[in-house]
Amino acid sequence: MPTPKLKPIPEQLADRRFSFRGGVHPPEHKEITESLPIERLSLPPEIILSTAMHVGAPAKPVVAKKDTVARGQLIAEASGFVSAPVHSPVAGQVTDICPLPHQSGRMVTALRIATDAEATEQAIASESEQKTIPADLDLSPYSPEQIVTAVKDAGIVGLGGAAFPSFIKLTANPKKPTDVVLLNGSECEPYLTADHRMMLESAAAIIGGLRLAMKATGAPRGIVAIEDNKPDAIETIGQAIAASGAGDALSVARLKTKYPQGGERTLIPAVTGRAVPVGGFPPDIGVCILNVGTAAAVAAAVVHGRPLIERVLTITGRGIARPGNLLVPIGTPLSFLVDQRGGLNAAAARIILGGPMMGPNAPALDLPVMKGMSGITILADEDVRIPKEFPCIRCGRCVDACPLGLVPAQIARLVARRHIQEALDTHLLSCVECGTCNYVCPSGIPLVQYFRSGKFLARRLQQKS
Repeated sequence: MPTPKLKPIPEQLADRRFSFRGGVHPPEHKEITESLPIERLSLPPEIILSTAMHVGAPAKPVVAKKDTVARGQLIAEASGFVSAPVHSPVAGQVTDICPLPHQSGRMVTALRIATDAEATEQAIASESEQKTIPADLDLSPYSPEQIVTAVKDAGIVGLGGAAFPSFIKLTANPKKPTDVVLLNGSECEPYLTADHRMMLESAAAIIGGLRLAMKATGAPRGIVAIEDNKPDAIETIGQAIAASGAGDALSVARLKTKYPQGGERTLIPAVTGRAVPVGGFPPDIGVCILNVGTAAAVAAAVVHGRPLIERVLTITGRGIARPGNLLVPIGTPLSFLVDQRGGLNAAAARIILGGPMMGPNAPALDLPVMKGMSGITILADEDVRIPKEFPCIRCGRCVDACPLGLVPAQIARLVARRHIQEALDTHLLSCVECGTCNYVCPSGIPLVQYFRSGKFLARRLQQKS
């Protein structure tokens, strides 16, 4: 298939405000944590590391029960091309390797590690002595191949939630050349502020990671897209770009604050004017898209050889005693994290892994922090809306809100009647499950749940054929 002719990206982005059709603007609730600096969480006595923290094949353990491990040591290797290795965020001893509950509801092999606090703190202190990564990082020591290998070996996956192995995105493809690396700093989900704080506190590392990604992919341009409800982040990232010495190759795109601005199928068209084809991916239209936190992790992996063993996340909502933005070891049990923040309030009613629009409910607090977990939202009774479902009144609000121009009510009716092929013909698989249709539906119809059921039934239908 011939490479499509790509629409050129505007040269001047500073005076524009980018957006997309549809969408909603729910109450943000970001004031709870947006002014709180990132804190390092205390070390948990035990770490639980799932081998399935990424899209693709689970990692394969390379250590055994009772083995002693060091902080940053490889403990599970990638088991396929689309896979990612897992490293220990603590020094300690492997106490068990066994199937444990996963946030998907499945049982997945996980490694339990008892923390050696003294050895881990010594390793963290040694890391703190490493030089910070400047925005004007000298890229000459790093070839594209070295950058990709470092990212692959570090087990870096998308930190915005998708958890797709990042080395695949950074591998240049001559048949589909990349002409822009787009960093997603929109953080459009209500409540969450981890990316916002990262942009304020690690702007130089983010820009250094962006420039490394550009070198790896061969992209001549880099853009950081930020919603306009974060003017301080726009200014701070702009200053880091100016300090990088990269000239016109880097820029900030100011986005209209609207949900789901951060989805790649809304963000990419808004900024570049290019649409990701149905069934396709951003590389098909010359775009490499990364989360801002992922860019900082790329810089740490390439410059310092640091694997992805901790991440910044937000714990927030009126159901937690002390909300905050925290640097947390991957694998920290949620129960420990909640206890360290003062525990649940009496009014706590629902725990969500991520933001309230797309995040799944946490079935229990014994789940661990995963690589793609950007936040934990704990809602109080008064925040939880459980609407009673009424018949569709055909008001069309779901159509107006859908950022992809679908007809959600029609698709849901087809799924409810088990007309799966007709639902597929009506673009069921194009739905990204952003939840905007649920949010605006006056009849309380759980549209996204119908879409998920429809996709499951479609997979079963495909398996039978």
